[in-house]
Amino acid sequence: MARFVVVLPLVPLAAGDEFTVAQWPLHVTLVEPFPTSLDAVEVAAVLGDVDGIGREARAIHAAAGEDAMFGRRRDVPVTLVEDGGELAALRTRTLAALRHAGVDVQPRRDFRPHVTRKQHGRVRQGDRVQLATVALIDMRPPQGGHHRRVVAAWALGA
Repeated sequence: MARFVVVLPLVPLAAGDEFTVAQWPLHVTLVEPFPTSLDAVEVAAVLGDVDGIGREARAIHAAAGEDAMFGRRRDVPVTLVEDGGELAALRTRTLAALRHAGVDVQPRRDFRPHVTRKQHGRVRQGDRVQLATVALIDMRPPQGGHHRRVVAAWALGA
């Protein structure tokens, strides 16, 4: 079974880009990792039809908010992202499209947009954040479990 995640990277990503888990580009997760029997092409087709991704797409302008700690043990440092509601609306439409396609998505009910702080970068409170790409990421690419591969990407506001 395939496993994907949908993210809004802070830097442009394109189909075919690859990176290791340690080098994940800074991003806001739009839809948490989900398993599916659909292949990458089918999931990309579903996402490409979502209003705000494939049609009439506009970049989302946001700001970095407060720092917080996430994870079961509250040991994952993040910076919350604040916007005018566009992230929640895009998330709702994306989840609905995936469910309509038969994907059993189990989203967090306490979703709070954020950017995880990494050794190679972070955002700081007050930073302006432009989310101008939606990317579908393969969590189980042929390269193995420590790699990720961009299956498809859509420019927002192009």
